[in-house]
Amino acid sequence: MNNVRIKAVGLGLAVALGLWLLTGLGSFLWVLASAQRVINLGLYLYILGILGVLCGAIVAGRMSTAQGWLHGLWVGLLLGLFGVILNLELVPELYSWGAIGRQLLVWTLWGVTGGYLGAHFRSSERGKRKGVRARGKAG
Repeated sequence: MNNVRIKAVGLGLAVALGLWLLTGLGSFLWVLASAQRVINLGLYLYILGILGVLCGAIVAGRMSTAQGWLHGLWVGLLLGLFGVILNLELVPELYSWGAIGRQLLVWTLWGVTGGYLGAHFRSSERGKRKGVRARGKAG
């Protein structure tokens, strides 16, 4: 836990929640404005939540100094817990333990993937800075 930067995880959570809420609100307004019958709105919001986790984990991975995957894991796990709590408050009778475990696992794995990508983007930017040479080149 010593290597986890709380600011990086917090900013990743803020980005993920902001993206999730803005795209969810936009899709809700689109459904109201189009007056179409939408059957899979829950699935659409779930996919938008995964997209939010991925983007938030990328931000957390880029802000971390080391172990970007761990920062992304925390973003995915905390947002997955938030989503489970929200779903249990809204429709507790429709949720099973299997669905809860699946959501936590999937969102955590997407968080790990995003954190890894963010760390990769951070290291590729570091190589482009002036005066930083790639490993293995004689100079």
